[in-house]
Amino acid sequence: MTRVKGFTLAVTHMEQMVDFYTRVFSISFEAKELYGGTLYFGDWEGIEICLCPASIAQNTAKQNRHQLDVLVENIVKTKRLVQRYGGTSMGAVEEVENTISMGIYDPDNNSLVLKQVKK
Repeated sequence: MTRVKGFTLAVTHMEQMVDFYTRVFSISFEAKELYGGTLYFGDWEGIEICLCPASIAQNTAKQNRHQLDVLVENIVKTKRLVQRYGGTSMGAVEEVENTISMGIYDPDNNSLVLKQVKK
């Protein structure tokens, strides 16, 4: 059996990214001095997340190469939080079968898909 234990985001706008993920997805981060800089570690529903300065990660990508699907309780409320804390919408809210979804960008322009199960 395999499962994802954690992931790292290479970050350009660290302060905005920590604020965004804290406020939109309720992740608490702990700052740690490593590799000559400050990295931020948190737990996202049992998956470790690390926000690492792009300069330390030696990442020059302009946009993410992986896209996460994030299950949320209320997509409308989450969309408001995304926009309030530096993210943007990536199109309209779509409904397919029993799922409501929409794409967003975080403050570093990484795309994510928000999904809500229809009740």
